[in-house]
Amino acid sequence: MLLAMPRSVEARFSPSSIPRRDLRIRGGSISDIDAPSQDPDLGIDDPSRKICIVTTACLPWMTGTAVNPILRAAHLTKHREKEAVMLLVPWVDLDDQKQLYPKGVTFDNEDAQRAYLLRWLSQSANMPRAAEKLRIGFYPGRYHKLLGCIFSMGSMMRHIPEEHNDICILEEPEHLNWYRYPEKGWLEKFHYVVGIVHTNYLVYIQDVLGPLALPAVMSFNQWMCRCYCHRVIKLSAVLQISSPGKETVCNVHGVRSAFLDVGARMPLKKNPTPRGAYYVGKQVWSKGYDLLIDLMKHYRRRMHGECFPIDLYGHGPDAEDISKAFTKAHLPMKMCGYADHADLTEYQVFINPSISEVLCTTISEALAMGKWVVCPIHPSNEFFADFETCLQYDNAEEFSAVVHYALHHAPPHLLPSKLQSLTWEAATDRLAEATLIKREEVSDTSQSKKQSSLQSRRHAANDKARIRQNKLLSDIHRFLGEGESGDFIRWVCAGSVVAGQVAYEKDKERAG
Repeated sequence: MLLAMPRSVEARFSPSSIPRRDLRIRGGSISDIDAPSQDPDLGIDDPSRKICIVTTACLPWMTGTAVNPILRAAHLTKHREKEAVMLLVPWVDLDDQKQLYPKGVTFDNEDAQRAYLLRWLSQSANMPRAAEKLRIGFYPGRYHKLLGCIFSMGSMMRHIPEEHNDICILEEPEHLNWYRYPEKGWLEKFHYVVGIVHTNYLVYIQDVLGPLALPAVMSFNQWMCRCYCHRVIKLSAVLQISSPGKETVCNVHGVRSAFLDVGARMPLKKNPTPRGAYYVGKQVWSKGYDLLIDLMKHYRRRMHGECFPIDLYGHGPDAEDISKAFTKAHLPMKMCGYADHADLTEYQVFINPSISEVLCTTISEALAMGKWVVCPIHPSNEFFADFETCLQYDNAEEFSAVVHYALHHAPPHLLPSKLQSLTWEAATDRLAEATLIKREEVSDTSQSKKQSSLQSRRHAANDKARIRQNKLLSDIHRFLGEGESGDFIRWVCAGSVVAGQVAYEKDKERAG
């Protein structure tokens, strides 16, 4: 059956293509930013500056907040001295490891996991020099089953050496601070703090706690970003406003060279791949599996009962229910378990129906490998919209059309400039640009500049008031988290196994 291609896709392959848009960086004024305590003209690309990256997950859990921070840290070691860049990751006990890591992969101690990380960086990421230079530290963490993520336990500052108090990158600043132990704030510890927001937690919170919790969570996320960051980077515009004046939208992620190497070797195929389509993602309903089922049902109706097969890679708590749902719908699906995406070279079409993403790393990887990518028109996918091999749809009919087209046509080769934009080198350049604060942009450090008008004096006064307000918010957060009452507040706020921060720290002190 002939399916009409979406006009946006047709235009891409016509002689008069649509104008390209720069979707990489969006940002406004940062006049109300809390003043960094070092020269703000020096950015993170200055090799003399030491950097500490703190994240919420760790390999071999192949989630974006584990993979992207270690690769970011590795690329920031370039032109820097050994151990000038530190990556701080969570250490979880054996029971949590068994839930999070691939079957049979566990670690008895931090040294064993550190060796695993550096070996992965050297071999899988092909960055042996970075593996020699990167310093890896651990902080105690626990897995929160209800929220599906790891939170720190006890003091985090204890695990950060004093010599690494220059620049800090908080991967998921809101997540890192929700249930944190009440101690010195990040802005007090570091000269300059950048927060990178990875995850659309509002989607997860709505699924777990219900829509009534959303206003409180939105406000708390803003609170955490305002009082603990100088600069906030959102990976896409799908995220809530987290800190007006401090935030920008920028894709600061890249892909491993292994994916680009696959794309370079990919021969131009004239026939569709025999293995059909595939999807790689955490197997939870919020990743769009219910949407995929509905879309495949529509495709089957349009094709008079015929449906393309799809292989699903990954693992997660909803895997069994997802499998049953596909079986009940009589759709040709195979659950393939865990796999390194770079090894899935035989597929031609990557389908990602999720609309809960912020910026999908696996889409970047599939594009780098030279595959077709089929994904919805959505703010989280804007960065990929002008890639020739990214076929986007707005409804089930368009989904059917682009999937049918992709399965029966070879993907074109991407221009070198497009491939370059997917690299970690380009992502690191974007990060440097997005985090650079010029002296004249920071009102609190521009006192030598005469305020020549009433408007500018009022603006400066407002800036100072906001800085004082952000400091007050940090003090309130610390005060509320102290003592047994703080542990109780965290428990009431769904803290569960990570609520008892003060009790945990006291037990640790008693143990010696």
